[in-house]
Amino acid sequence: MSAAAVFEAQELDVRLGGRPILRGLDLCVRAGDLYGLLGRNGAGKTTAMRCMLGLLPRRSGSATVFGTDSARIAQVAHPIGVALDPPGLDDSLTVRQNLELARIRGGIHGGRGVDEVLALVKLAHRQHNRGDRLSHGQGRRAAVARALLGAPKLLVLDEPLSGLDPEGVEEMLALFSRLTREEGVTIVLSSHHLREVEDVCTRVGLIEEGRTLIEGETAQLLAEAGARVMVACADPVRAQTALAGRAGLLGVESSAEALQLAVNSSFDDAAALDAMVRADAGVRSFHREQATLVDVFRAVLARSAQGKEAA
Repeated sequence: MSAAAVFEAQELDVRLGGRPILRGLDLCVRAGDLYGLLGRNGAGKTTAMRCMLGLLPRRSGSATVFGTDSARIAQVAHPIGVALDPPGLDDSLTVRQNLELARIRGGIHGGRGVDEVLALVKLAHRQHNRGDRLSHGQGRRAAVARALLGAPKLLVLDEPLSGLDPEGVEEMLALFSRLTREEGVTIVLSSHHLREVEDVCTRVGLIEEGRTLIEGETAQLLAEAGARVMVACADPVRAQTALAGRAGLLGVESSAEALQLAVNSSFDDAAALDAMVRADAGVRSFHREQATLVDVFRAVLARSAQGKEAA
């Protein structure tokens, strides 16, 4: 186990019905992380979470929670809050009754009570609705509320943003960020919404076909990915010639009246713009766009595909 790891998988291999789902998955969540387990639908995120929680058997590899093998997760001393997908609410009970039952079954004493968690996820106005009367997004809120009961040190949330409107996504992400920042709660959330979680996840793991493609500090991954500079101009050929050999220029894509430049931090925007103007390229607009997690994901997918072709 890595030092200070709270939630860790090494070479995790899982097969369901004989079909490989996880193929040597690695991830390491440290204390205080707001960790995004990210990837497309079907990448293996839900399977990874369920295996890490001891709910699915593994073929090989290791999975630990607070240093304890996930197969013995009941022995972990620290409280863990879990919200899986689907939420698993009893549709014959109201939201409040579901939460009260969860407190009883979980032997939860102290910490956050039902009223507080309902207020945190903004679901108090639906507390007397039965589970089958909730929208998909409201069901996700109810599942997160249940995970927040008591005083969990670790939250494991499977697609907690699913079904939420844009305002709801912002509210939930703000809640997660506050819990991590102010209370030191470690949070692992899975999502295929890379853009939405980019600003709040401190660390991410990007997975595809049951494998970890890349893992690291979000800020560092974005910095390493560089940026794009978008140039609209009358003569892209002259503009590209003026930029040839310039420091920090990683690549150029050209169209009829525009250039898209892949650049890193050493690229001098002002000098590049001046060079294109001097070359009489007819520059109409010039602006920089910082790389996003979507760009990072596309880049690692491309490298992965190239590696497979080379093999």
